[in-house]
Amino acid sequence: MFWPILIAFGLVYALQTALALRQATNYTRHYGAMRRKGRVAIGKQKNLVANGAIVMFLLDADDVVVEAVRLSGVTVFSRFRAFDTFVGQRIVDIDAHSHRELNKSLRAAVANARDNFLFVSEGRIPPEPPGPVTQLFSRFGRRQQALV
Repeated sequence: MFWPILIAFGLVYALQTALALRQATNYTRHYGAMRRKGRVAIGKQKNLVANGAIVMFLLDADDVVVEAVRLSGVTVFSRFRAFDTFVGQRIVDIDAHSHRELNKSLRAAVANARDNFLFVSEGRIPPEPPGPVTQLFSRFGRRQQALV
């Protein structure tokens, strides 16, 4: 009974790895194509179980979004798609939280792209957003502090 389970686990792991590599290739292809056209602002939001999101904005010389793509989803089957909500706006003027039609992860990724752009414009290194495990532990820590 042990060997069939181990083999099944190995096959599922190999399939997941292959699909993750395919998704990474999709990211690299879109980023490379946008980077050849000009400056790119990237934002991301990682989640453990809920949708995660990555957005990329191609900017012109006046910091106006010329082209945008987004990747949003839970699985490795997610791919980049056109994202025209913020095209034509200056990146510093973007307020993602006013767009309630976007899901929470996508709004957070757009806000992260704007913040990353502002950090880089000031010559600073943007901080890495907290990952899903860090978010989980920080929520747990806040609950423990509230109980004390």
